[in-house]
Amino acid sequence: MAIVNMLLITSLLILCCWFSYTDITERRISNKLTYPAIIVLLVFRIACSPEYLWGLVPGAVLFLIFMITPRSLGAGDVKLVVLLGLCIGLERAVVALLLMCGFVFLYQGGRRLLSMEVSSSVPLAPFLTLGLLGIVVAL
Repeated sequence: MAIVNMLLITSLLILCCWFSYTDITERRISNKLTYPAIIVLLVFRIACSPEYLWGLVPGAVLFLIFMITPRSLGAGDVKLVVLLGLCIGLERAVVALLLMCGFVFLYQGGRRLLSMEVSSSVPLAPFLTLGLLGIVVAL
């Protein structure tokens, strides 16, 4: 099962790199890739390792935040967190989100230190990818 999880994480990392590119250039994350990946992972996790379904919790929390304040984050970011949680589980997804927040903080702080305009809207996929990479390195 460890080999399957590493293959899933590697595939997710490749997807996240693509999502980072499109989030930076177009400010969108493709539904054509996220929905099928979520469905396949959901079916796989239900059949083989249902404990990973707890990884849906961070996505559910972000979905609630999105529903309450839609301008706070994008729907693509929510779907990406759902995908991430299904792939790596609850604990690792929370750590990846905390790493993402740290990277966004460093990015915005660096912009402020360089006397650049601090963005009110930041594409989160690249920072989530860095958080996932931090998890992979720690494994």
